[in-house]
Amino acid sequence: MKRYDTTIRNGVFYIGTDDGPLEVGTMEDICALVGETYTIEYDERQRTQDWLDTDSGGRFTFDVRETLLNMDFSGEFVTELVDISVSTTNKEGYPLRTVAFANRMTAIWDAKGALDSR
Repeated sequence: MKRYDTTIRNGVFYIGTDDGPLEVGTMEDICALVGETYTIEYDERQRTQDWLDTDSGGRFTFDVRETLLNMDFSGEFVTELVDISVSTTNKEGYPLRTVAFANRMTAIWDAKGALDSR
C-alpha cells in the first residue's frame, strides 16, 4: 500500500499525492482546532504495553506539529480529503478541509491509532 508523506511550507501543512502536494491548511488553524499538544488516555490494561510511555495517570501527550510532520497517510485517507474544499470555510472561518482533517486525526488518536474508527 502506497503511503504519502507530509510537509510544512510557509506554515501550511501538505500531504503528498500522486498529483502533487495537497494543501490541508495552515498549521496555525490545525493547532487551533486540535491544540498544540494532544493527550491520549490509556486504561490499566493498555498501560502494560512495553512500548507505551505514559505518565502515572495513563496519559500520553505529544506535540501535534512534530507528530503530523512525521506521519504518512494512505491513499484512502488522502482521497477522503481531496474532494473537500480548502477555500470554503465554516462559520468559524476555518477551511472545510482543515476541519475535516482535524476531526479525522482526533478520531484516530482517540481510538489510539485505529484508522477504521469514525
